[in-house]
Amino acid sequence: MGSLLSVRGNPMVGLYIRAGEEFAILGVRDEVAKEVLKETLEVDVVVTTVAGSELAGAMIAANSKGALICHHVRKKEIDAISRVVDVRVIETNMTCLGNVICVNDFGAVIHPEADEKIEDVVRDFLDVEVIRGTIGGIKTVGMAAVVTNSGGLVHPNASDWEVKRIEKTLGIEVEKGTVNFGQDMVGAGIVANTKGYVAGEDTTGYELGIVEQALGFV
Repeated sequence: MGSLLSVRGNPMVGLYIRAGEEFAILGVRDEVAKEVLKETLEVDVVVTTVAGSELAGAMIAANSKGALICHHVRKKEIDAISRVVDVRVIETNMTCLGNVICVNDFGAVIHPEADEKIEDVVRDFLDVEVIRGTIGGIKTVGMAAVVTNSGGLVHPNASDWEVKRIEKTLGIEVEKGTVNFGQDMVGAGIVANTKGYVAGEDTTGYELGIVEQALGFV
């Protein structure tokens, strides 16, 4: 159900990994991380850079319908990712789509200043309701929350109004919390689906208790 992990000594695992219900994209060649993802999340794992970057989690936004990637992505990277999920390329200056989109299979919150084309593609290609907003006052909503189809963990400073909007749009209940001994950018510190979660190795037992409740594992 749950595992702790660091990638190249960095507990911010969400920067390097983007996971869905059936797949995970890992941006670095790390056999330990690959096996942890396969076993904990029960997914097929593709190892590839994204637009030349190892920060696959930051570069990709995805749900079960598909993955969104900026136009700097390379053909060989698209070919690799397409083995496990449909890919749509967006021409945008907001290259780190994983950081500016928080999405599950039911809804999405996007950066309040995102291009109209991003909103349109999230709505049409990922087939979800879309709202613009912040989480804890943070515009990079993909870093400020981690969500699945069963629940979510959000920035500890998220307001009640923000929480209500997230819960209504994404169809889940969320909790406020931290990872990695107080890190508030929880989307950068956890990778999860409805079958399990992988948290940064510095996450405390107290934090893990909130994570498991938030993601629906208790």
